[in-house]
Amino acid sequence: MKVFIEHFKLSLSENKHLYAVSVFTFLLIYLSAFTKGYGYFIDEFYYIACANNPAFGYVDHPPLAPLLLTIFQFVFGDSIYAIRILPALVQSGAVFYTGILTKEIGGNKFAQLLAACSLAAMTVTVAFGGFYSMNAFEPLLAVLLLWITVKMIKANNAKLWISAGIVMGLGMMNKHTFGVFIAALVFALIGSGKWRLLFNRWFIFGGVISTLIFLPNIIWQILNDFPSIEFYRNISAYKNVYTPPLDFIMGQVMQMSPSTLPVWVAGTFYLLFSKQFKDFRFLSLLFAGLFLFMMLSGTSRSDRLAFAYPAAFAGGAIFFANIITRYNAVWLKYVLIIFLYVGLALAIPIIIPYFNYETAKAHTEFLGINTELERGKKPPLPQLLADRIGWEEKVKLVVNAYNSLSDEDKKHTIIAAGNYGQAGAIELFGKPYNLPPVACAHNTYFLWSKERVNGNILLQLDDDISYEGLTELFDKVEMHPGIFKNDYVSSHENNLVVFICRGPKIPPIEMLERSKNYY
Repeated sequence: MKVFIEHFKLSLSENKHLYAVSVFTFLLIYLSAFTKGYGYFIDEFYYIACANNPAFGYVDHPPLAPLLLTIFQFVFGDSIYAIRILPALVQSGAVFYTGILTKEIGGNKFAQLLAACSLAAMTVTVAFGGFYSMNAFEPLLAVLLLWITVKMIKANNAKLWISAGIVMGLGMMNKHTFGVFIAALVFALIGSGKWRLLFNRWFIFGGVISTLIFLPNIIWQILNDFPSIEFYRNISAYKNVYTPPLDFIMGQVMQMSPSTLPVWVAGTFYLLFSKQFKDFRFLSLLFAGLFLFMMLSGTSRSDRLAFAYPAAFAGGAIFFANIITRYNAVWLKYVLIIFLYVGLALAIPIIIPYFNYETAKAHTEFLGINTELERGKKPPLPQLLADRIGWEEKVKLVVNAYNSLSDEDKKHTIIAAGNYGQAGAIELFGKPYNLPPVACAHNTYFLWSKERVNGNILLQLDDDISYEGLTELFDKVEMHPGIFKNDYVSSHENNLVVFICRGPKIPPIEMLERSKNYY
């Protein structure tokens, strides 16, 4: 214990500049959870539902993030203030280890600080940290893998593939697309002449460990007929907005914050051509390779590249630190740090909920932001804000409709929702009212709902234009009084009502099968 304390004191002394940036990042992100008028983000309801149904897989993601939440909420509960701790914490950890990565490849204290601040000032870092999802964990796992790889190169110690294998396995258990990052790392090492690190038994051992960690999800996929493959095919074809190369590049500039542009551009080219840092050229190749791959794919959202930026920031920070040292331009240190955070300050009103709806909308229009991240979803506010509004009001409609039923009818009632956010919100906010588990055809809810559609009365939360479609499925459809309307939410979450449907014309399980939506 004494050794651990001494080690911590030494780390705190040597890295206090990085701890300071990380703590600031954590507070900036986490304190936004206390803003009035905003609640859970739509995906958080789904992750809470997944955490309440622990498994080794889910239709649209592997199990790491939900299983961590299962453990976390068992101790701390599922309040918004509890579940927001983890994403803010891991994003702060990614900021810290970006500085450590820079230190490992030879950057001085200012270079470490600049690299850490670059990631902290990246708008996606703050956005991902502002709600619970698997996306929050990916940058930390990526930078840890890069850090281990750098240590491996410096020490010429291939045994570190054991540690790398653990991180790779966890990365795959967090997000399937982490496999793209792993592949890019392997090709970058080969391209930079470090292929000897790959052709040895330790690399194989690391791969085996990674596979064993990921194996439970593979087994789950097999047992459930590979639902994730169908999900990825659907979102590529129907959900993701087509992104031409120029739009992708502009997306990197704008979504990662224009103020970080000089650092990651400089870092990409500096490590690529610097003789002094040729051992770490793989970082530049990895970033450039992933950049080109996602740009040419045409369907990659700009934020999908976020996990690669520590590689470029490390090189860019060293480049600027060397210029400052060479020309004794101490003033440039302050200019760079201030410039980074000015860019972030301009973006804060549209990425985390610190401002009221009117101010956020005005700022969105002032910046000319296109709020359409997914096809057909273009709310007045960015989705990161719009999809935090009005959930308790929607659930109240369901509760009122359910309570209007007789006790006998309640025994035969199926509560249904149109998407996983609505379903998760009804389950979370409906707990005090003893609502039954919600049926929904969206993603993993479809699998859960096969055992939930026993009844002959359907209570459906849906938009007000769904009446005719429901009359084709039921003998009697009535709209319960009350409607949810809000000028600031996405169109698919607006004008919601509750339908009470009786006399199903086909079995409810068949309705569920017809509505299956892996999307």
